[in-house]
Amino acid sequence: MTRQRPGEATAPHVPRRALLGLAGALGLAAPRLALGARGNPAELLVGAAPGSAVDLWARGVAPFLERALPRLTLAVRNHPGRSGLDSISVLAEADPARRVIGVVTTPLLLARAVENGEPFPGTRIAPLAAVVEESMVLVGAHGGPADVAALRELGDRGTLGTPAPGSAAHFAALRLDGRLDLPRFAFPSAAAARQAAVSGHVAAAMLPLPDAIGWLREGKLHGIGIAAARRSPLLPELATLKEQAVDLIASAQRGFALNPAAPQGFRDALLGGLEGVAGDLDFAEQCASRGQTPRFLGPEPWGRLLARADSELRRRWAEEPWLPRRA
Repeated sequence: MTRQRPGEATAPHVPRRALLGLAGALGLAAPRLALGARGNPAELLVGAAPGSAVDLWARGVAPFLERALPRLTLAVRNHPGRSGLDSISVLAEADPARRVIGVVTTPLLLARAVENGEPFPGTRIAPLAAVVEESMVLVGAHGGPADVAALRELGDRGTLGTPAPGSAAHFAALRLDGRLDLPRFAFPSAAAARQAAVSGHVAAAMLPLPDAIGWLREGKLHGIGIAAARRSPLLPELATLKEQAVDLIASAQRGFALNPAAPQGFRDALLGGLEGVAGDLDFAEQCASRGQTPRFLGPEPWGRLLARADSELRRRWAEEPWLPRRA
């Protein structure tokens, strides 16, 4: 991409000798054929508008992938139609020789497919890898309920705010039914739900950690609990919900997929590069600043995670749709 690379003033953490060894191990005797010359970039297909959270994340990760694979050049292409579903069709129908890499965020993209009565996107594209995880966090205003026990005491007198239906944080809030029975209110966005929590208009809000971490670090929000298996090193003082007798683990993942017919050399090179990105210390620093955690999942675990999430969403949609059904 035509922009300054992250960490350009310092030596990369991935040695060039290691990268060359990776290329050899993957059988890339002619890397131009696998990755393309710099004058012929690969496309990073983003199913969201420029400036959106997904777009900014894709543009932020691209330089790290270019660093891990020096012969790779990426050009971001936005295709936001139908909340990202059109990008799945573009990827599935693309000429494999074009070297198109699709950005996939779960559960949001899967939820949009369920809502539109479309099949599991994983049947049309080939999941490649995930590199980032975002935990969900329960937050509130200072002076409000300090913990889950205090929220329970509010009962119907309190409201739990969430981002829009279909988001990871909204699904996390739905899973609190029977464990924290606060009336819910879905706001149009995470930013709106966050503002309602800051202002005390809701007793608490369930948010993705990236949408809350800055306000938590600045003391504008109070952390009630994080929906993770263990405390986050980003906020080590924040107790998990499990520590407060609410066994809830909820997160979103960001990753990539290819056309199923993508050349094996290109696929293997990208897979090695993405694993390198997940282990890059500069990338970890960027993730920490954004409230994200590097977590590499290769094709099989990434595909299984997507399939399980899709199955769960379809079951929930059949039993209790999170949006009004279309006539």
